Amino acid sequence: MKNIPIDPVKNFVRDRTMVTLAGALLALGVAYIIYVTVALESSDLQVATRYTAFGDTHFYRNKWYYLLSFVLFGVVLLGVHIALAVKLYGRQQKQVAAALLWLTLFLLIIGWIITRSVLQIAFL
Repeated sequence: MKNIPIDPVKNFVRDRTMVTLAGALLALGVAYIIYVTVALESSDLQVATRYTAFGDTHFYRNKWYYLLSFVLFGVVLLGVHIALAVKLYGRQQKQVAAALLWLTLFLLIIGWIITRSVLQIAFL
């Protein structure tokens, strides 16, 4: 069995800036996951998931559970990016870890805007 080193996590938790950034990311990520989960509506009808101005059909349709991939996006984004920030912080790259968390916050906000647009199209 592999031993997981705890020292980088302990050092990460002691830094107030990193904990604040990770906490903000975690709070926004959980809000995003809850928003997408509540906004989904299960139905037997197919929902519009993509729009394009090219081609004969402008709206392309999929099953409603295709939209669960947005929830998975939020979970993976939170888990991987916070773990990567802890790893970078453990290698004495505090500025890179902080930049990663800031850019992840920005990515989550952009993802939320795109998800809201897709959900509006999906449930016309």
